[in-house]
Amino acid sequence: MNTHSHSPLKNWQFILLLMLAFFITTFAAAWHISQLQSRLIESTAVKNARSFSDALTEFRTLYTSEVVTTAKQHGLEITHDYATKENAIPLPATLSMLLGEKIGEHASGSKTMLYSPYPFPWRQETGGLRDQFMQQAWKFFSQNPDKPFYRFTERDGREYLRYATADVMRPACIQCHNSHPDTPKNNWKTGDLRGVLEVDFPLDQVIAQTQADQKETIAIFIAIGLLGIIGIGFVTSKLRHTSVELQQRVQERTAELVDKAAALERINQELDQYAYVVSHDLKAPLRAIANLSEWIEEDIADNLTDDTRKQMTLLRGRVARMGDLINGILQYSRIGRIDNEVESVDVNELLQEIIAGLAVPEGFVIDIAPDMPVFETARVPLSQVFANLLSNAIKYHHQPEQGHVKVNVREVDGEFYEFSVHDDGPGIAPEYHEKMFGIFQTLNARDKVESTGVGLSIVKKIVEIQGGKIILESAEGEGSTFRFSVPKTTSN
Repeated sequence: MNTHSHSPLKNWQFILLLMLAFFITTFAAAWHISQLQSRLIESTAVKNARSFSDALTEFRTLYTSEVVTTAKQHGLEITHDYATKENAIPLPATLSMLLGEKIGEHASGSKTMLYSPYPFPWRQETGGLRDQFMQQAWKFFSQNPDKPFYRFTERDGREYLRYATADVMRPACIQCHNSHPDTPKNNWKTGDLRGVLEVDFPLDQVIAQTQADQKETIAIFIAIGLLGIIGIGFVTSKLRHTSVELQQRVQERTAELVDKAAALERINQELDQYAYVVSHDLKAPLRAIANLSEWIEEDIADNLTDDTRKQMTLLRGRVARMGDLINGILQYSRIGRIDNEVESVDVNELLQEIIAGLAVPEGFVIDIAPDMPVFETARVPLSQVFANLLSNAIKYHHQPEQGHVKVNVREVDGEFYEFSVHDDGPGIAPEYHEKMFGIFQTLNARDKVESTGVGLSIVKKIVEIQGGKIILESAEGEGSTFRFSVPKTTSN
């Protein structure tokens, strides 16, 4: 009930948070768009100014080579005051500036200037270095004649781009500049910096168009965002309603799982009790058979033949093996339910304890790698795994007094320790590798090696319950290697 009564309030709170996040995002996006558009304005203005300046320079070069040269051949005078004289045409610089002014008047509103520290007398007022930008441009081009020099500035409430390029002396112009009676400098050489061509580009129209585009973009962004908020609010409401239903189902399912876990625990306890009772009931007649065979042998000891005595001994051996088999089954059934307490285990010490408890034949060598780890794991199951593998290596060796076992370890993927137990025994053919881990499976005749066929099944089950894997690498006549992995941290 509490969840349903508070969910509308939580929905509105969530939607308000979404709206706040949206407005912050919108502001950030608008600011970012503004920065992008400012850079776009600047780059566009620089590109247009460069094109304008290159066009004027190309026009001036073409006019000098194609028009001025031809005009001189026909006796025309090339002068700045061509308008007051007959048979005269304007100088290249004069015509270039006039062309720039006309283009600016009819198109972009740009202005064109040509200046240097060495103006001709008739250009003293307009041709010198009259402000700081001009002086900086001249100084810059003295070192970098191949690069443009520009600044964004404000004048009379309007934003401008002042874009300047170097005007270097061309071979066709040297004679005129050095020989003119009014020249301020008569030692010009080809490539000398003779002036600066500047284009002043107003940014009003570009800024106005950009701002209009920006407003449209932000408006579209806001509209999309508002629709998104409405959609998210609707979806969120549905999701919260669904979440409440799922939560109720999870609670119901959790309660069911708790009941089933309790029932499973009771079943496990009953199975443990049942296994104990069954093993006890099965062992009772076995003990009776063993005792009876001893009594019979004692009562008729004088009348026993060697064959009968051998059969009685074999009978007691079978009874003992049956007892071992019952114990193995009981142990197998209890794997994973008992003795799983996690503690810090020194594997080297653990192996030494296991070896001390085994009937290791004299001459049989067990080498333990010096880098065995100390880590958190279940001590008893790990001890069972090592004990089974080492005892098998001894049991199935044809010449135990000459056997050799190596126990090694390595890290795998930073999450597991992989232990290996390698022996130099008879080996196992590949087609029997999987069979070896099956319960009650043995490859040797019962009369040659006493085995219940449960040991490796217990090993495999323990390793897999702990979250690891076990594999067998072997071939006939080449010994056997059992590799099993254990997590570095084992949970209860």
